[in-house]
Amino acid sequence: MKKYILKLKIIIILIAGFVLFPGVSLAAKLYFEPSAGNYYQGDNFMVSVRIDPNAECVNTVKAIIGFPQDILEAVDFSQGNSILTLWIKNPEISQDSGQISFIGGTPGGFCGRLAGDPEKSNLLGKIIFQVKKLNISDKNTATINFLTDSQVLLNDGFGTPANLVGQNAVFNILSGAAKTPKTEWQEELNKDNISPESFKINILRDPSIFNNKYFIVFSTTDKQTGVDFYEVKEGKKEWKRATTSPYLLEDQSLSSIIKVKARDRAGNERIIERQPLRKPMFYWLIVLVLMLGVITRWFLKKRLKSKTEK
Repeated sequence: MKKYILKLKIIIILIAGFVLFPGVSLAAKLYFEPSAGNYYQGDNFMVSVRIDPNAECVNTVKAIIGFPQDILEAVDFSQGNSILTLWIKNPEISQDSGQISFIGGTPGGFCGRLAGDPEKSNLLGKIIFQVKKLNISDKNTATINFLTDSQVLLNDGFGTPANLVGQNAVFNILSGAAKTPKTEWQEELNKDNISPESFKINILRDPSIFNNKYFIVFSTTDKQTGVDFYEVKEGKKEWKRATTSPYLLEDQSLSSIIKVKARDRAGNERIIERQPLRKPMFYWLIVLVLMLGVITRWFLKKRLKSKTEK
């Protein structure tokens, strides 16, 4: 009986602790993989940015990452195989300030890795670094960290900020160059021979966007190396780089074939075509000519028949 009462007291104390001290809760964690390693000058290596929601469900990640710009050059950021499918702010690299930033969302929320998942489905993206040529004789260290403005929002319908912990990565930069420099990113590009995923082109119009003019919306993913850029072609016009979606259409008559090209970082492409919503003027001209031809032929036939009967 005494043991039972003791256990009950412990449970009550624990519950009271969570109620009275709500700050003592689990925190989502942003971390890098690998978190350590040895690299030589000239090496090219990848660092995965990952998240552990720690029993929470999250839907938005704002990450601001710092790196030593005098030691490392941030060459690229791959969105391939990321759990973030809605990019509010595409990854931006500022080599001058030594920062990488992005904001992305995952509709429906992310509640953690699935049990037994060999692919580690908690990837936000991969940073590609190049070690600069340094005038050093001894080894140096390069620390990559999440800055304090980084934020993770809970999937609770209110955008509540989650308690957040950022875990740094520290790499040893060795003097001199390796006999065989690491080229991890190039190896990744060489392996990628798959085009971006298929997608749709939606034509929309909204009074609050582009002064109520027609625009298109499109988006896709590439699970290997990530989408590099999009291009749009209207009718017989040249391909134009689409820096954003939505994309304002030049042909507001909607009489042109619209093509959108998605290209990944390995150079693989996928082109999606959207037929005109409205037929071009020359189409109706042809229809009118054909109709006039039919009517004229009918009229002449009837007239010839009338003369024959006489």
